[in-house]
Amino acid sequence: MTNPRITLYSFPPSQNAVRTKIALHEKGLAFEDVPLDLFAGEHKQPPFAELSPRQQVPTLVYETDGEPIVVYESLATIRFLDDMHPEPSLMPPVSEPRARADALMRLEEFQAKLDPKNIFGSVVFRRLGREALADRIDALLAELPHWERYLAGREYLAGDRFTLADIAVFPLLMHFEVLGYDYASRAPALHAYMDRMKARPSVRATGWVDLFIGVVAAREPERVLAND
Repeated sequence: MTNPRITLYSFPPSQNAVRTKIALHEKGLAFEDVPLDLFAGEHKQPPFAELSPRQQVPTLVYETDGEPIVVYESLATIRFLDDMHPEPSLMPPVSEPRARADALMRLEEFQAKLDPKNIFGSVVFRRLGREALADRIDALLAELPHWERYLAGREYLAGDRFTLADIAVFPLLMHFEVLGYDYASRAPALHAYMDRMKARPSVRATGWVDLFIGVVAAREPERVLAND
């Protein structure tokens, strides 16, 4: 395959966009990062508005010798990159069925169970507090122990292998950290996992963790998940 020309349209603080960046760094792929200021509405202006039908980030443009391929939705981008560049693989092989099943389940559970319980936008942008979000906070706090159990005695969500599941889940777990969730006291396995993920070279290469923490801190959201 001809070396692709890869362009990533992103919003630097975005947990969705950083997933694609982590995957690109894991694969060792060169790419052009084109940041868009969502707050200024740059995603609604041409040429990006015509490129991405939903005008969302991340949007990946992948060009080889033919028509450029446009991929959006963060999980679609990381799956696409893993398919197009299978080495190093970011999914356990079929010869390791238990680990592969775990990775697939964690990806599906992320989309169906964990991500829908995210309260980050409601707190940081809509400025809602504990009282208004009480039921949703309870649902989130009931969900997180599942992920603590998945990591018991493991390095990563599918065992000792870093996978697409980790790329999907880690940025969302950061949302809960900045909203006050004390992983150290409530979920020690998750706490160790978060430290491991923050130290991973592909994550560090994005510069996202410090940027994300700083952007959120500037908005001074209520720490609705902090221990009472």
